[in-house]
Amino acid sequence: MVDTNATAAKANETMNQGIETTREYTERARDYIGRARESARHFGEGGLDVAGRLSDDLEEFVREEPWLAIGAAFAVGYVMARLLRGPV
Repeated sequence: MVDTNATAAKANETMNQGIETTREYTERARDYIGRARESARHFGEGGLDVAGRLSDDLEEFVREEPWLAIGAAFAVGYVMARLLRGPV
């Protein structure tokens, strides 16, 4: 004969173990997500710094060498037009 109380106790114990395991995995996931968010924020801030420096350098180059900058812009535009137009 099956002991109903023992079976219920075993089911309750198994359920509690599952709940505890779920809590542990949830905490790990929160930790990983938090670290990923901080890494993304740090990476984004670094990217903005690089873009700002590049913009400043480009502005300085255009002020020092305006004709070279115009020629480079023309060359890039010409190549892009040829690429986008496709085969003739």
